[in-house]
Amino acid sequence: MVWPLIIAAAGAAIQVLGQQQAKKATREDANFAAGQQRAAALRATATGQRAAANERRNARLIQSALQARAGGGGLDPTVVNLAQGIAGEGEYRALTALYEGESAAAGLNEQADAAIRTGRAQGRAQDYKSAGTILSTASSMYSRYAGGFKKGSEKDSDYSTGLGDGTGGVY
Repeated sequence: MVWPLIIAAAGAAIQVLGQQQAKKATREDANFAAGQQRAAALRATATGQRAAANERRNARLIQSALQARAGGGGLDPTVVNLAQGIAGEGEYRALTALYEGESAAAGLNEQADAAIRTGRAQGRAQDYKSAGTILSTASSMYSRYAGGFKKGSEKDSDYSTGLGDGTGGVY
């Protein structure tokens, strides 16, 4: 009667161990995914900064070409207005590029946070599953083995006669 008890307890222990290993793997996967998303967020920010620098450079080149074509008329109100418009458009495009990079980075960071929260939630679910396994096994073992067998029960006749037919055990 001890062996079924030992086997049931060992089975529950192995099941809980497996659930805890699954918890660990889930959290590691979530942390890895979050790290990848955070790295992508940094790249998105850097890409936005580089695009902004390119927009500012392009605006300076266009202003330089305007002044070269104005040929000495750099103080002409039309040329000054065009130069200001070019500078304003260049800065607008640069700020837009920065915003796009920061916005993409924010979205990736939010995904990273969500991955970590999901990993934690799945880990807690594994803890609950482990607790359920332990309680279920304990309940099952108690109902099967607590207090032994009662006289006159079907299980009692199975063990007392070896035949289970309640006739006294003669072949």
